[in-house]
Amino acid sequence: MPLTNFVMQLEEQAKAMSDFYTPKQKEVIREANKPFNFLCGAVRSGKTFVSYSLIPLRLQQHLNNECYFVGKTLSTLDRNIFEPMRKIFGEDAIGKIVDKRYIYLWGKKCWCVGANDDRAVTKIQGGSAGYFYCDEIVTYPQNFFEMLISRLDKAGSICDATCNPESPSHYIKQFLDKPENQKYIYHKHFTIFDNPKLPKETVERLCDLYKGTIFYDRWILGNWVRTEGLVFPLFNRDKHLKTLAQLSAANGYNTKTIKAVIIGGDGATTNDSTALVPLAIFNDGTAVVLDIFYYNPKTSGQRSNAQLMPLINQWLIELINKYSLQRGGVRMYCAVDCAAADLVLTLRANFPQNIIVRPFTKKDILSTTDVVNNAFSLNKCYLADFGGYKDYATGRFVEALNPLVVDLENMIWDEKRELHYDDSVPNDVADAFRYAMNTYYNNPENLWDTPVFKGM
Repeated sequence: MPLTNFVMQLEEQAKAMSDFYTPKQKEVIREANKPFNFLCGAVRSGKTFVSYSLIPLRLQQHLNNECYFVGKTLSTLDRNIFEPMRKIFGEDAIGKIVDKRYIYLWGKKCWCVGANDDRAVTKIQGGSAGYFYCDEIVTYPQNFFEMLISRLDKAGSICDATCNPESPSHYIKQFLDKPENQKYIYHKHFTIFDNPKLPKETVERLCDLYKGTIFYDRWILGNWVRTEGLVFPLFNRDKHLKTLAQLSAANGYNTKTIKAVIIGGDGATTNDSTALVPLAIFNDGTAVVLDIFYYNPKTSGQRSNAQLMPLINQWLIELINKYSLQRGGVRMYCAVDCAAADLVLTLRANFPQNIIVRPFTKKDILSTTDVVNNAFSLNKCYLADFGGYKDYATGRFVEALNPLVVDLENMIWDEKRELHYDDSVPNDVADAFRYAMNTYYNNPENLWDTPVFKGM
């Protein structure tokens, strides 16, 4: 159906179906006509859903202008925006992303852009746009947003953006609050309670899971709040620390259902500990932390990474044998803190060739921490409880709390430096765990071949 005819039909349907939109969504359709229209707030609140109906209206207004659709990555853009739109409007209207660069919407060619790092600014540099749609805009680097502003240079140019809030010091929040910007901005705030179509039991469950944490303020109430207090408030020892027998009885997990193992690594040769945290990915997508490697130079003496390798190799051999990881079909990957460059090189030189070792370079501390908390909130990650851990420096089993549990329960945010962990609390094991978790949950379908997007 041609875009013009479709828009006319959509407008008639909206008038006829008075209960199709929530009251707040109706306000958005009626009032979101500023150069910058921000729909910010809670999860599952209906803000992204109503934005789908804005898109054909914008495209009709800018049929002869360039239109851009932006996401953190092209895969999240397709999952969050285009795939739901195909279900609503049909696959004939909403095409597929072509050559990782563009898509046809109701026959109009629109550019698709992944804004995953500072280099993404080159994808829109030199462009001239009538329309930008921005999914999860708070995840973009600031230089990309600043360039985006300058690209909206057509008569009636407009930008629609959705997001869940982050820190009140975030550059998007500062943009929204600046007095001189107000005449150019439409900003609608959503809470989870603004969506009456969300099942009551879903609302109650999410409220219970996030109650007492910063995520209740953010993801339930949709507020921009500081990240104070515990770094991992959604880790619950009673929920997430389970013996292998408990995991097997409850979920059927066993060595035959492991499809991949991601090892997160962090380390230094001075005062910091060296930690390797193996994250087993089971057939249902759930992640379980297995036996960790932990070396503390404060108690066992300083060693170079080369001197640690005999201990690490012993740990790796025992891990592979214990969980039958040598069988076919189990893939292994190791993501190590890019700051530990010598550890990356040492592991790469000594690990078996089938274990890919790469530096973990995504250093956005807030977003990577949120990934871990979100996995805990959804009970998609567990820690195997062995009653202790093996000290490979002495060869003895230490009956003590897993160092990862200690980190998760004690790490706090630095009160004086926003978006920094308090350095007085150990975090090496939790950092290794965070690298493994983000390697999987940020790229679950293309783990071993990180896509490189070229051009637009």
